[in-house]
Amino acid sequence: MKTVKSLRTIIIILMVICMSGISSYAIEPAIAPALHIQKVIRQNIAYPENAVKNSTTGTVNVIFAIDESGKIMIKKLLSDNKEIAEEVKTQLSKINYKEANAPSYQLYKITISFRLIG
Repeated sequence: MKTVKSLRTIIIILMVICMSGISSYAIEPAIAPALHIQKVIRQNIAYPENAVKNSTTGTVNVIFAIDESGKIMIKKLLSDNKEIAEEVKTQLSKINYKEANAPSYQLYKITISFRLIG
């Protein structure tokens, strides 16, 4: 009788250890599409040369969608600096986001800030 109880206890303990080990080795989730899109945009947007020459700063808020072909479709663009806003619009039109799992025509928002340091 003692052997059966001991065996049951050991089996239960082993099951708990195995279950906790399985959950701790879960695969790391992939980057969410919105975060990946933001990363791609930030890598492809450069500080406008004219703005650097003129020591111009500004912030641009962009609401956009991505069509089936990966083209960024700007829905709304708000900025405190018209020159920088036009340059951002031009640069965004050159980006083609070809990530397969990005939902088409879902709205995204990104804020791009241009600040000179020094």
